[in-house]
Amino acid sequence: MRSLFAVVAALGLSSIGTGCVVHSVDPNPQPAIGGQEETRSYRNDPDATESNANHRPRAVSGRWWESFRDHDLDSLVSQALADNPDLRATGRRIDQANASLIRAGATLFPQIDGGGDLSRRWNREGRTDDEASLGLSLDWELDAWGRIRSGRSARAEEVEAAKEDWQAARLLLTGAVAETWFELIEQRGQLRLAREQIEVNQTLLDLTRLRFGQGQSSVVDVLQQQEQLESTQALVPDIEARIEELELALETLTGRLPGTRHLPERNDEPAEPPARPKAGYPADLLAERPDLRAQRARIVALDHEVGEAIADCLPRFSIGGSLALAGTPSLDRLIGDAIAGAVGPVFDAGSRKAEVARRRSRVQEEVDLYTSAYLNAVRDVETSLHRERKLAERVRRQEAQLATARKLLAESRNRYSLGATDYLPVLDAVAKVQELERDLLTSRRERLSARVALHRALGGPMPEMPR
Repeated sequence: MRSLFAVVAALGLSSIGTGCVVHSVDPNPQPAIGGQEETRSYRNDPDATESNANHRPRAVSGRWWESFRDHDLDSLVSQALADNPDLRATGRRIDQANASLIRAGATLFPQIDGGGDLSRRWNREGRTDDEASLGLSLDWELDAWGRIRSGRSARAEEVEAAKEDWQAARLLLTGAVAETWFELIEQRGQLRLAREQIEVNQTLLDLTRLRFGQGQSSVVDVLQQQEQLESTQALVPDIEARIEELELALETLTGRLPGTRHLPERNDEPAEPPARPKAGYPADLLAERPDLRAQRARIVALDHEVGEAIADCLPRFSIGGSLALAGTPSLDRLIGDAIAGAVGPVFDAGSRKAEVARRRSRVQEEVDLYTSAYLNAVRDVETSLHRERKLAERVRRQEAQLATARKLLAESRNRYSLGATDYLPVLDAVAKVQELERDLLTSRRERLSARVALHRALGGPMPEMPR
């Protein structure tokens, strides 16, 4: 009997590290679609030449927002990464996943409990018998088929998924801060531009009134210019309201109390976007986007759970025992026992096999979702690259159009001052110039937003910062 117990104990020790493997897990599942083909945007992207020649994934280190060379943006992003409560809450899930991993791995080892008791018995003769005991008990399931190890491996992959979820949340947060900051700069510029246009329109109104007083223009000219002034003045409340909304949103994103005015006072125009990052191959996204890495880790976790379910169909082996000191008035007797047992399914009406089938289906479902997420990720990159190129083209055309409109305005004012035309061409030219100035400011900001969207689609790059 002792030799049998020794064999079972040796089996238990060996099962901690190895044991039988009842299910093979793919550690690097791939989307159910090819991913190395060149896309339209990749072929048309001159910045992608180096990546095409060497076919290396893009680096996953660095801080993408620093490419804008905006120290105020750098400061705001740092504040958001440090103080945003939603990001901290996402990070707590890593702690929870780690705790689940520790708990899952603990059952690989013997579970030892201690206990003691003190009792007293009375009989009819009035005598008492005291009894005391103090001991330890052991219970140990031997992981012969890898059921426990499969569960622990699943929890380990869930830890990785939680880390990637946190990284994805950081990427989304930095993108939200950058987009909000760039729009805030644009709206401040719109407010400054609107006030400049109001001054111009007021000056033109004064000149029109002067000409009307001299009999050189009609009251219609005065009213038309006054309407142009009032329409420009009507833009200011909406711009100011939007500025307030953006400032409150930015304070919230950075973990500040909204309304406390901790934001940089910037009133310049949006800068030109930096050189565009290389697009690379579509398959590079699998390594660089944290949301895709998280989804891949979840597939591996579910695959480990398939192995756990298969092992649950097989017998379980366990050993146990107890050792105690007993006696009264002193603990002078040593009592012990040891057991080795096995239990396995005899009839469960197909319940365990159904669970295996369910978990296999969950793996395939997650692979399909992974494939869909990958396709959407490639689409995001394609859309961002295409939109940024078209926005750059729009800015160039608007700049040329604005230059022409200013020439037209100068010529119209000259002809009006000479009495060669009425005021309507001047009014139309003024309105067009001012509209183009506002539109150009918006287009330049939209180029920056498109660059932010591209970085978000490419997965950053984001630094591996400690939490």
